[in-house]
Amino acid sequence: MIYLIRHAVTEWNEKQLWQGVVDTDLSKKGIEQARKIGHFFKMNDIKIDIIYSSPMKRAIQTAQEIALKIGYDTENILVDERLRECEIVLWNGKNIKDVLKIHYKEFIEWQNNLDSKIDNVESLKSVQKRMYEFLEEKKIQFHDKNVIIVSHAIALRMLISKVLNVFPPHHLNFSLDNASISGLEVMPNKIRLKFLNIVL
Repeated sequence: MIYLIRHAVTEWNEKQLWQGVVDTDLSKKGIEQARKIGHFFKMNDIKIDIIYSSPMKRAIQTAQEIALKIGYDTENILVDERLRECEIVLWNGKNIKDVLKIHYKEFIEWQNNLDSKIDNVESLKSVQKRMYEFLEEKKIQFHDKNVIIVSHAIALRMLISKVLNVFPPHHLNFSLDNASISGLEVMPNKIRLKFLNIVL
């Protein structure tokens, strides 16, 4: 089973600010959320074989707190650049209301077009491509293992959308909350979504 975990909350999340690849830390609440996930795996006797993380601090810190709870050596957390969040320089640090007010045209184009070409904003197609390439590359070794992947809202949304063959704007039809767990099952000829957005 592949456990897809969106990082726990940061102060920017709590203020509803776009982060992109701004390297924010977990808040106190976020640290507790991450520990709760680790406790869930421990109490349910789910042995984790591998933990992968985005290079962003909020993801690594989430992975570390989970690892400490389940007795997984934090030095063995594997960081992969492809798991990083979407780069959204144009509206980093802004809330959604300000983005829609200042960059409405660009935002709608980006949100509804996989292959949008907007300066200082990574396209959803680019995010999806690197996330799915990671999964395809690793899925053979994931077949009989329990794997945690800690990443971000947009990145995980685009990965799940690829698995489900869902295209914009329908990729917005499901929630991915902070510190949520979704599950992918690796089968011989396909990957399928087993569960989505479980929040403890």
